[in-house]
Amino acid sequence: MQQAGINTVRLYHAPPLWFLDECEKARIKAFITIPWEQHISFLDSHQRRRAIRQNLVNTVQERQGHPAVFAYAVGNEIPCHIVRWYGPHKVESFIESLVDAARQVDSRTLYTYTNYPSTEYLLPGSVDFYCYNVYLHRQEEFQRYLARLQNLACERPLMLGEFGMDTIRHSQEEQAEMLRWHIQTVARMGLAGTVIFSWTDEWFTGGHLIDDWKFGLVDAQRQPKKAFFEIQKLFKDTHRVPLNRYPSISVVVCSYNGARTLQACLTSLEQLDYPNYEIILVDDGSTDNTQEILKDFPRIKNIRQPNMGLSVARNVGMQAAQSEIVAYTDSDCMADKDWLYYLAGTLEQGQYAAVGGPNISPPAQSWSQACVAASPGQPCQVLVSDSEAEHIPGCNMAFYKKTLESIGGFDPEYRKAGDDVDVCWRLMEQGHRIAFSPSAVVWHHRRFSIRAYFKQQEGYGEAEALLRFKHLVYFGPTGSAKWHGQVYGPTNFSSFLHRPIVYHGVFGMGLFQCVYPRQNSDIVLFMSSLEWNILTLITALVAIQTHSAWYVPVIMLACSIGVGISYGLRARVEAPYHGIWSKILVSALAIMQPIFRGWARYLTWMRKKRTPNKVIHANTEEKALPIVWDRPALVSFWSEDGVGREQLLKAFKKRLDQQSWKYSPDTGWTNWDYRIYGNRWWQLQLLTMTEEHGDGKRLTRVRLHNHPTTSMKFIGLIVGIISLLAFQTFMKKTTPEGFMAIGYWFCAVSVWLGYLVWRSSRFRRRIAQIVEMAARDLDLSSVKGQGR
Repeated sequence: MQQAGINTVRLYHAPPLWFLDECEKARIKAFITIPWEQHISFLDSHQRRRAIRQNLVNTVQERQGHPAVFAYAVGNEIPCHIVRWYGPHKVESFIESLVDAARQVDSRTLYTYTNYPSTEYLLPGSVDFYCYNVYLHRQEEFQRYLARLQNLACERPLMLGEFGMDTIRHSQEEQAEMLRWHIQTVARMGLAGTVIFSWTDEWFTGGHLIDDWKFGLVDAQRQPKKAFFEIQKLFKDTHRVPLNRYPSISVVVCSYNGARTLQACLTSLEQLDYPNYEIILVDDGSTDNTQEILKDFPRIKNIRQPNMGLSVARNVGMQAAQSEIVAYTDSDCMADKDWLYYLAGTLEQGQYAAVGGPNISPPAQSWSQACVAASPGQPCQVLVSDSEAEHIPGCNMAFYKKTLESIGGFDPEYRKAGDDVDVCWRLMEQGHRIAFSPSAVVWHHRRFSIRAYFKQQEGYGEAEALLRFKHLVYFGPTGSAKWHGQVYGPTNFSSFLHRPIVYHGVFGMGLFQCVYPRQNSDIVLFMSSLEWNILTLITALVAIQTHSAWYVPVIMLACSIGVGISYGLRARVEAPYHGIWSKILVSALAIMQPIFRGWARYLTWMRKKRTPNKVIHANTEEKALPIVWDRPALVSFWSEDGVGREQLLKAFKKRLDQQSWKYSPDTGWTNWDYRIYGNRWWQLQLLTMTEEHGDGKRLTRVRLHNHPTTSMKFIGLIVGIISLLAFQTFMKKTTPEGFMAIGYWFCAVSVWLGYLVWRSSRFRRRIAQIVEMAARDLDLSSVKGQGR
């Protein structure tokens, strides 16, 4: 085994101490599976469960602290029909209890459960790494399934516990070739390791010699087969499989007052194991000691600029990059040393424009930080398949520079967050594909305090509002993003109602019994939203006023709190800080997070997209020109020279930019050409159409429709509720004073509505004048009717 480069031997029974001593001499570790009665109904008897646990504890205790022990497997391939009989939750709980009991005896050793595809949905939470026995003889299928297992393993390492080929039914050449691509695939995909089944053809189980299998690397006489020499070459040649090529990569770090974690970030980047890369730091107007820290990193390209926001900083880094690929991470991240190796390797495997990987929280430095890391709203990848993404987080993403430049880079409007989502959606709209590499890991510090966490969620809410202006098709009615892909990873709000679906096969006999996560429940998401809480408050006010149906707001509030508590109970808090108080805090954060995020989203809708009054009311000579209305909300322009809507829209945009209007252009998913944002009450949608009248004569029509803003809808809802309550009160108790108060109130509402109509008309007339200016720039004539 030493000659073959093997460093670990897997055992299916607890070995005697002399065997472990021999392993230590040979510098080979022992991966020990502790057997027990898993092929019978082991959960039915309390005595049997206790005996299994005691046997495991005794086995670990006898070998406690032995340096040759790599890990213990507390079970191996519990039959799928037994798991189906008890249900996965009970079996998972029992496996976790075994791990906890063994860890109390020896906490310095690793623990796992050896699973297999027939029960892939068994994912005990207390193991240190996941281990699967997988026999797939086709490389493409094997690679796809490994990608699936890596996503199921989430933040934990993944190891293969068995893989091999029988040389009775296959030739030695086939065995050698299959083990070659197996080891290369495992290495390129970043698994923690693999176990080849088996060392020798001489194989016993249950005390009986198995004579119709020959899986060994050596035969029964210990003579090497061809596979022996193949794995010897692979295990001893290099620490990893070389890539076909190593494209140049520019790593861009954008930092604004990130000195607290910058030293660790830059140190990790300088230690990357990749032959051809540069590091660029864009200091976006930091006021802390960022520049002092950079003096210790002279090889890093240092770019300083005034504070202009995250997207601008990322574009500056892209423009300064000298490489074929531009990779991005944040100043609060630390990259794994093989980060670029896996990004480049994945990007080169298919027709991809971009690639991303997971971001994992490092060990927390405090109890509150551990709770924050387990709370909802953290940056996470969204996958449309096990190897392709809809969204990759901004702290771990890479692009071909030419492709990123072709879509205009990052949108400067996103100053805090949302730029990564926007660029991913724009890439997909252009027909590009985004890869996901589960092994391209960065360690990402979550927020260090609860206050910083809520500030982060407010930034995400603001980003969601800005994204909705641009990508309306990706958003639900409440303004939260509706992903087309599946969010792998931590607990979500829907997990307590929407448990994953397991395909067991007919009569539970499927070889691959797969787990399929369900989409998020819209009902559960709504019950945790800001809108639900506002509706609860309104219902409570109505109940107080009417002195009836008080139980309705109570039930609604209980639903909202229940969703948060469910999240807290299922969230995984880091082991040293795990406990009842951490569950309570995570539940509280889960209840508050959608409220903070939703509030910031609504405030952004109300404030961000608003043209300053000085622009709307600007007095210019051109503004006084009369407008020829074809009919209300419609103006038309005639051209003798073939000028149509395309040229008019360009000229209109130029005018808007010159006057500093806020607007959104059509993204391909809307039924308007431009949406122009005016005051706090109104926004306007502009739609154009060109008629062909022969000989180059064209008539372009422009329709202008006003729409109320979110602010106006919200205030209108409040005014309507107050009016309803006031009217209801008056109907119950009619007095002269009440009649006067109602009259004054409705007069005030009428004046306000009249004011809104006047503002709407004035706003539309102002936009029509800009259209008129753009038309005159193109020598178009304003006309009425069907032309001339």
